[in-house]
Amino acid sequence: MKKGNIQIGVNEVVEITFGTLLNKPSISFFNRICDDVEQVTRGDLFVAFNANDINLAIERGAFGILFSEDIAITDNEVAWICVANIEQAITKLLRHYLIVKSKILFLLSSDEYDIASCILNQNKKIAYFNGGFVQLLQFVIETESAYVMYRYNGDFLLNEIEQEAKILDDTKIDDDKLPFSINSFSLFGIKIFYKSLDYSLQIPKLFIQPLSRIIKLADEYCFSVKLDNLNGISSFRPLYLDERGYISQPGTTNKVVLSCEDVKLYEQYLAYFAMYAKWAKLILFVPKIYHELYTPYADVICYEDNDRLFDELIHQKYNFALILGISSDMLEKRFTKEDKEISLFDL
Repeated sequence: MKKGNIQIGVNEVVEITFGTLLNKPSISFFNRICDDVEQVTRGDLFVAFNANDINLAIERGAFGILFSEDIAITDNEVAWICVANIEQAITKLLRHYLIVKSKILFLLSSDEYDIASCILNQNKKIAYFNGGFVQLLQFVIETESAYVMYRYNGDFLLNEIEQEAKILDDTKIDDDKLPFSINSFSLFGIKIFYKSLDYSLQIPKLFIQPLSRIIKLADEYCFSVKLDNLNGISSFRPLYLDERGYISQPGTTNKVVLSCEDVKLYEQYLAYFAMYAKWAKLILFVPKIYHELYTPYADVICYEDNDRLFDELIHQKYNFALILGISSDMLEKRFTKEDKEISLFDL
């Protein structure tokens, strides 16, 4: 494949991954690297995390199979490349192309990625990618950008690319060392002063640290920053429910619902509201197994199914409801009012 003068050669893959080519196919190059059998196209190198997908990948036109199990060769026209460990092999390929194409890969947390994608001006120098490990490799091969921002979930071996990839230092930055000054803050927003300008940001003080890390990154690499573009963050999406149980505009109701599926993030929510909303009526909605764990901190209501949860959210009295075990998307789907089209027959 030629993308920015890069070709994925069969022998190149074998050498970089320390693999073994088990046959002598007639093909010399691959068009892409892919691990989703449904997305395989003619000429791809298929990364076989699941050996059961190999036959279908070949039927769809794969030119090569990268695998680590004991698998019988079924088609001698296909390049069969055996490696000791698939994840290590892909990481080696990733490192190789980062070096060859002189790229820097930033492994960002979910919050850092959200903030960076909003405030760092997207230009030819910076590219963003949110997807799987193998898809990241293909993206690095294809993109012309020098800096790649990746939403990293710990899904590959960092020590293999520690020189080419960077993780931001998550050591807490003291208030007097922040890259901006905090003028004031409310429960769901902050006002800061940065480079001679005042900004009102629609994120809570809870996310001061990831915001600081991204701004420090921008200052270090001379990236342009547009703080006005930061209007929220995906991991903090408060929903405002009216008396009928419909989502309404901020400030129009005193019932606010916040949910997540990650226990660590949930406990950050709990600590934040316990510190800055002591005046409020707080209810924790959790699966039954968490009841004893959270009882000391606030009123706890256990739910066993979503219907029970939705009913309690409408009828309970609270200022803030923190829900563990359900996504914000599901809540939005349930509580968004559907506007009914009015026809002449409704009048």
